[in-house]
Amino acid sequence: MFLEHYQEWCLLSFSYVHDLDDAEDVVQAIFIKLLQKEEHGSIGSLKPYISKAVRNESLKKIKSKQRTFTIPHSTTHVPSYENELIQSEISETIFRELESLPAQNRKVFELCVIEGIKYESAAEIMGVTVNTVKYHLKKSFKILRLNLRNIHLWML
Repeated sequence: MFLEHYQEWCLLSFSYVHDLDDAEDVVQAIFIKLLQKEEHGSIGSLKPYISKAVRNESLKKIKSKQRTFTIPHSTTHVPSYENELIQSEISETIFRELESLPAQNRKVFELCVIEGIKYESAAEIMGVTVNTVKYHLKKSFKILRLNLRNIHLWML
């Protein structure tokens, strides 16, 4: 069964993980688990069982890769002058945009995001309600997202 349907299951897994090596790993891991399983009596029809297992394992593989994803610039490569210059330009742009926020929005953003203060505490400090803090924070993120929409291209 392994030899007969191996390519079919690899293609099925590939349709989820989009990486041939990962797809092959998924299929092989399923067969290893199946061979190590001592009791096969609960499996009705083997082919649909393995197809379902390939699908599930592929989804698990995707989930585990998402958890271990790293931002490309944070890898352990030797920093170059060009990379440092790009990073400083990005930081400068972000700080400039933070400074351009309206006063209330900037204050809420600094308290809640930069300093990590809870909404309730920020509301007390500023003398406003918690909903007002949430509103200003939401507005700040909207403005920053709009003004910094092209910054992620520089990072990559």
